[in-house]
Amino acid sequence: KLKKLKTKWFYFSSMMQQSFKTLEKLADYAAKNNIKIAFNISSYLAKKGKSYLKNILKKINILVLNKEEACILVGKGDIKALLKKLHKLGPDIVAITDGKNGVYVYENNQIYFGKPTNVKIVETTGAGDSFASSFLCGIIRKNNIEFAMKLGMTNAESVIQHHGAKEKLLTYNEASKIMKKRPIKIVKKKL
Repeated sequence: KLKKLKTKWFYFSSMMQQSFKTLEKLADYAAKNNIKIAFNISSYLAKKGKSYLKNILKKINILVLNKEEACILVGKGDIKALLKKLHKLGPDIVAITDGKNGVYVYENNQIYFGKPTNVKIVETTGAGDSFASSFLCGIIRKNNIEFAMKLGMTNAESVIQHHGAKEKLLTYNEASKIMKKRPIKIVKKKL
């Protein structure tokens, strides 16, 4: 049984078996209590399929996953098709990360594309998690897709320049300083 939780957002990541059932209960609770949800899916959950995830997907506000996970979940296709298919499952905002090819975000019939800067990659472990958590931070702070993408990409680029999933994960202020010095370009177009 859930006690009363006071929050504006839940951040879900991949949980398995009994823990996944808890995510479903939290999603129901969130829907009834005006709490928004960001969900960073994994290939493990993507392989479970749309029907397994449908109860959560129709209740979330932000879905973040990589291109491989998107293809597993909704089938192969170009980024535009993947974004549309994922959006139809329920999320208001869909973000697909595609490694060195950049980040794509869909909201309100707009596609945003962020091209990564040319940083030296040491290890990619943790890049998706750092992007997703920082993207949500950007949405919470400024409710602006472009700002959230830049914040997420800045933090992901910091993490991939070091060994370890959380090494050089930036604070909000650290990321803000880097964003001013090394701006990431975001291109926006109608779907």
